[in-house]
Amino acid sequence: MLSGSALSPADSYMQLAVYDLVGALFAPSEPLSGSRHADKLFARIRNIIKDGFADPSFGPNEVAAEAGISLRYLQKLFTEHGSTCSEFIYSLRLDQAARLLHRRGSLGVSQPLSEIAYACGFRDYTHFARKFRQRFGHPPGSHSESPGGSNDETVRTSPSESASRAHDA
Repeated sequence: MLSGSALSPADSYMQLAVYDLVGALFAPSEPLSGSRHADKLFARIRNIIKDGFADPSFGPNEVAAEAGISLRYLQKLFTEHGSTCSEFIYSLRLDQAARLLHRRGSLGVSQPLSEIAYACGFRDYTHFARKFRQRFGHPPGSHSESPGGSNDETVRTSPSESASRAHDA
């Protein structure tokens, strides 16, 4: 070892290396860059879903394929955000249905509820009505009713719906 106050180039290099290592241990620089990439990817995935949710055959497999990632990685990204891809798709479908039902009620239009369900990506009305009730706490027909009430005959599209609505009442 050198006696004196001057450090050799090797000692200076070692000191900098130790500082770099200690800094790497405590600095969140590497995880942040990884999460920035994951956040950008997740935002892109949400946009893919927003563009395709109205298609009844659109699901997690199609999302993963369009994003160019594996289904497992897609599931992992949603799990990290406390949800699933299917839940996000259903959420968008139900939000759109609520908007259409509200518009239907405010305009006084007699658009069949099943037509709204299909337009939002649901394959059948019964499944839509069940999901809608779970999410909003009431059936879709009551969502668009005006304070004065509405004519139930305008919202029924099949005898099974009528029976289902009679059972709900």
